[in-house]
Order: sequence, then C-alpha cells, then structure tokens
Amino acid sequence: MRKKVSFHTLLTPIIGFISPLIIYFAYLFWYDSSEEFQQLFTFNTINNVFIYKKDSTLWIFGTILLLTVSSIFLKSPKALSVNNSFKKSWIVLIINSIIAVAFALVITEKSGAEIVYFLIPASVIIANGFEVIEKMIVKNILSGLLLIGTVITYFLL
Repeated sequence: MRKKVSFHTLLTPIIGFISPLIIYFAYLFWYDSSEEFQQLFTFNTINNVFIYKKDSTLWIFGTILLLTVSSIFLKSPKALSVNNSFKKSWIVLIINSIIAVAFALVITEKSGAEIVYFLIPASVIIANGFEVIEKMIVKNILSGLLLIGTVITYFLL
C-alpha cells in the first residue's frame, strides 16, 4: 500500500491547515480586531511548567512521564523495524504525546483538561511497553504498583 507522492498529496494537508486560519482571520478582520490574530503567532515565554501548584500531582505526572518514556525506548526498536501499519500508528502516538506536552506547556489557563490529551496516548504507549516485558510476574507487580499508587494518591494527598 505505497502511496505515490504527488502535488495533491503534498498540497492537501497544507490547505487543510491554512483554510481555518484564513476563515478566522476574515472573521476577526470583519469585526476589526486583527490584533488578536497577530497575537496567535507571537510566543513570548513558556508558561508555568508545572501543571498544578501541588507537589502531589508532580509525582503522578512524573511517574506517567517516566513510564511513557521507558515504554517508548522499550517498544520503538521492535515497532520501527517492521514495515506495517503499527509502525505508522506508533509514530503518530509519539507525535501526539509530544504535541500534548507542548500544548500543556503553552496554554495559559490550566483547567486539567489538557492533561487528558497527554494521558490518552500515554496509556496506549505504556500498555505497549508492558507488552514487551516477557515475565508475567513483572507485569503483575508493575500493574499492582500503579493501582496501589493511584489509591494511595487519591486518599492521602
């Protein structure tokens, strides 16, 4: 299922990205607030790196980030060596995780919803990382530790 690279296959994603920008600019131009459109493309600084102010949530997201990164390193050599649809899906999952982390860093008003954007691909990546582990007892211990950690974090923190 090789797709031939042509002018249309390169132009379609570009048009798909630019057309909402043109429509949004036309909307803002109509209401005479084009400065708001220009502010979309100015990146001053990255906002607060910590998603929440509590230290307890840093442990949770640190653990999830650690498990995600380790799962990527465990599964990627096997996934990228085979040329099938899983390779493309794995690359999309990794890119989705990177975009979710970048989105969580850039957003100014953090409500907690931006974390879900990271947790969804992270859970799939972690599950694929558990698949690489061959010993069932290690899988059970890691799953149990995650479950116990979740309960302890909920009740104690």
